[in-house]
Amino acid sequence: MAWGEQSQVVERFVTVCGFLRKTCRHWNLGSSYDGWVKAHRREAPRLIPLVVSRLRKTMQELPHQRCGRWDAYAADGTQAACPRTIVNQQAMGDVGKPDGIPLLSLTSVMHLRTGLPWDFRIGPGDDSERAHLRAMLDQLPAQSLLVTDAGFIGYDLCCEMLEHQQHFLLRVGGNIHLLTDLGYDFEVEGETVYLWPEKQQRQNLPPVMLRLIVTQDEQKQPVYLVTSVLDQAELTDAEAADVYRLRWGVEVLYRTAKQTMEHHTMCSRTPENCYLEMTWAFLGVWLLKLISVMQIAAAGSDPLSVSPAQTRNAVRRTMRGDRPCARSRRSLARVLAGCQIDTYTRRRPKTSRNYPRKKQHQPPGPPKIKPPNSTQLRKAKQLTPLKIQR
Repeated sequence: MAWGEQSQVVERFVTVCGFLRKTCRHWNLGSSYDGWVKAHRREAPRLIPLVVSRLRKTMQELPHQRCGRWDAYAADGTQAACPRTIVNQQAMGDVGKPDGIPLLSLTSVMHLRTGLPWDFRIGPGDDSERAHLRAMLDQLPAQSLLVTDAGFIGYDLCCEMLEHQQHFLLRVGGNIHLLTDLGYDFEVEGETVYLWPEKQQRQNLPPVMLRLIVTQDEQKQPVYLVTSVLDQAELTDAEAADVYRLRWGVEVLYRTAKQTMEHHTMCSRTPENCYLEMTWAFLGVWLLKLISVMQIAAAGSDPLSVSPAQTRNAVRRTMRGDRPCARSRRSLARVLAGCQIDTYTRRRPKTSRNYPRKKQHQPPGPPKIKPPNSTQLRKAKQLTPLKIQR
């Protein structure tokens, strides 16, 4: 149903049942969408973890697993609209405007080298992305590297990641204050910085010791990153810049879910069904990319070259009973192996025109970096900075 072309969930259900009656004739299929949803809500707590576990197991069998020396993951969040029913508004609020559109909040962790999801959390539109990420920390593999944009960094989250022995690479912006030269013997000039907000200073909590990395984006603008990897031999500045550039894959993943697969707005009229619909919509995107990545990797190509739109078209043709490729008689597996993005050099840019209503997001400014005052130096001598213990 997550792969269907229909705009209504009931029509998707009817279409998928018709497809399954032809391909899986021994299955005992229901005839009522409402009955199927009730059974789905009952079995979801048991079924969804099994599906996620199977998807991860298949991902771990793929080649091209690491970014250099690191098994790297990226986290980010997005929102999706829901029908403006009374129960949806009561359960999800009206984020942004009074009596506005109910929104769902989706936060996911993506494996950077394959471009595939690893975990996700869904809640009402006013849920915290940091809270979602905290709930997913236990699911990350040991000794991996987590990459996020400037919206995630905070003292509490950094401390929790350090407690989990979870390395991270975070972008910092103008809303963050960093300190230098707290007087510890192990500081490296020009690299060592500390995240130590005033609230934590008043509570006599230790500073978080980080390494500052300054790189450039495609427009030659400075990008400020901090990492828990303090040794340059384990993560060089150039490697950190390359890994952070791959974080853009999370935005592409959300574009696939919301635009390519048209899941930008849920169809269900109750919050329970909206959460269920969004969960399986995202799992559908995960599986759609995975079945194509498996064939692409088996052919020796880069998993990041997958084209979700071509994969969607091939799968939908198969579900309609047509050949997966209109121009040949190749099997679905061979078609999926060729579902890759264009590699030719474009003569003109592919970007659309700059519409007046389109939001122009400003990149984060530089963080505020300054030396400590005498009070901060005195407190620092009494505390041991937080860092991952090797």
